[in-house]
Amino acid sequence: MLILHGDDQVASRQALLTVKEGKSTLEFMGSNLTLDQLVNAVETNSLFGQANTVVIERAFAKKEISEYLTKNQDKDIIIWEPKDVSVKVKDFKNVQKFDLPKHIFKFLDSPSLSTLHLALSTAPVEVVFASLATRAHKRANTKWLQQLLIIDYKLKTGALPYNLTTALELWCAKL
Repeated sequence: MLILHGDDQVASRQALLTVKEGKSTLEFMGSNLTLDQLVNAVETNSLFGQANTVVIERAFAKKEISEYLTKNQDKDIIIWEPKDVSVKVKDFKNVQKFDLPKHIFKFLDSPSLSTLHLALSTAPVEVVFASLATRAHKRANTKWLQQLLIIDYKLKTGALPYNLTTALELWCAKL
């Protein structure tokens, strides 16, 4: 069993794709998965006699699934969680955590062109933008949030005359 989790969803998702490469997989969403489905998927071989790798996204959504996984850590199961679930996986052996690069937090704590460029050197612009929007929302910074929503809307509708990196640079310059 391998558990991939953490706040850096891009890196953890890339690791998931790499681990799955060349394997015969059965994939499930934890919120829709029943214990019977999981047991059948883990215990049954594919049509060609080889065991399937079971991939579960958000496996810790249900208690009975979590309990089964804890008792069956030797099985060929890959779990992907889109956030940090360190508390839930402390009893598991093979866990990889993907944290956001520290430069993103420097940018979020004090947005400027220099901290933006440092953040962009370690993470995709979309991750930096999403982190900034989340921070503005959590801190109830309505001014920032409104500006970021305008950028997001224009980006998604094709009305933004430049790319997202340039939009964030201009946003920083206006602070």
